[in-house]
Amino acid sequence: MLGLASSCGNDDRMEPLPDWWFLPDTSSVIEDNNPKPAECGNNVVAHRGGSAEVGSASNPDNSLASLRYAISLGIYASECDIYWTKDDNVVVAHADENCQINGLYPWEHTLKEIQDVAKLSNGETIPSLRDMLDVLMKESHCTRLWLDIKNITYPSTLSQYPINAVRSACEIIKEKKAVNFVEFICTSNPTVMSSANLYAQMAGISIGWMANKPASTYTGNGYSWANLNYSYMAHDGGARTIEEFEKAGIPVSVFVIDDDILMDYYAGLAGRMKAIVTNYPKKLLEKIEVLK
Repeated sequence: MLGLASSCGNDDRMEPLPDWWFLPDTSSVIEDNNPKPAECGNNVVAHRGGSAEVGSASNPDNSLASLRYAISLGIYASECDIYWTKDDNVVVAHADENCQINGLYPWEHTLKEIQDVAKLSNGETIPSLRDMLDVLMKESHCTRLWLDIKNITYPSTLSQYPINAVRSACEIIKEKKAVNFVEFICTSNPTVMSSANLYAQMAGISIGWMANKPASTYTGNGYSWANLNYSYMAHDGGARTIEEFEKAGIPVSVFVIDDDILMDYYAGLAGRMKAIVTNYPKKLLEKIEVLK
């Protein structure tokens, strides 16, 4: 699941910034002459491209096939997971609980080395971010790509690699003129988010933080969007409310909304939310359309 799925996904511990670290200057004005997506008329996000809805054999998660499925639905966004590779590339894949892709630590290997180990279940090569953007920019009219910045927590917490993933991703996105077709969602690790937020700001890319924190923490850090697990919300026993973020002027999205009870509840609130993330985007879209 988004943000809470495994030991390789989430860690709230604050670490000191590495001695070598530097942050970009966000004081300059960003000129946006890049193409913009059309309006989708909905705010449904397909978790890992909606692979679960159509079957992972033909549409494995984080694949070009799953992205094309999300695009075919005309939904707001398709979510995927990103990691930095040794050759300063960005691979799109969901690492295992040991933070490995095809049995390799991505930060220790090149993109090609990772891809050459094995293909996906449908015969595709594990895609890079460039591969995903090539499909998105060629085929999409309104669908965006949500890039989930995965934390590294095994064999130890290594914040520089998720931060590198954001830096490299921003460079690739700007190269592809895709800044308006991409949004980041960031692990709750505050070290990663503080740096990722600055890189995203400098590139002109929206970024949401997946931390179960009060709205005042978001505003105090200059963060502009909250992406929360549904269990953090008061409706399911958590402390957060939509009203809390509305009063602070912070858009909020929730994940992962899969069962009928949750879908019905959040479909009724869709107009008040930035987005709703689900493994079953077609089903959720139909529920929202009924309520319009």
